[in-house]
Amino acid sequence: EAYSGLEAALANGLTRAIGVSNFNASLLAAMLPKVTVKPAVNQCGHSIGAHNATHNPQIGGDDATVAFCAANGISYSAYSPLGGLNGLNIFENPTVKQVGAAHNVSAAQVGLRWLVQQNISIVTAADKPEYCAED
Repeated sequence: EAYSGLEAALANGLTRAIGVSNFNASLLAAMLPKVTVKPAVNQCGHSIGAHNATHNPQIGGDDATVAFCAANGISYSAYSPLGGLNGLNIFENPTVKQVGAAHNVSAAQVGLRWLVQQNISIVTAADKPEYCAED
């Protein structure tokens, strides 16, 4: 019902695109045959430390959902790309720190670059100017 309202807003020129958030692959698969316009984007919590089947698959934060979106022409966007909302701390992850040190970049830069290399768009937030510049 809510999504049909988004489709109406799109049809009436009130928005350029519509999307969903926290839909996993099975929810998207069930939804697509029932809608007129497929979502342009699915935004889910996803980060270098939380992306496999043990991290948030119920809300689309897994690699299977990323693959489903790619196969169906739906952009996948990551919120909490540094793991903050799921309690992971990529800044203390030894592998991330090692990769960052080897390339003279921060853990945040490693985490964001990894997402970009997976063709995942990112939504970041920062409360310090130096973090904004780094992102």
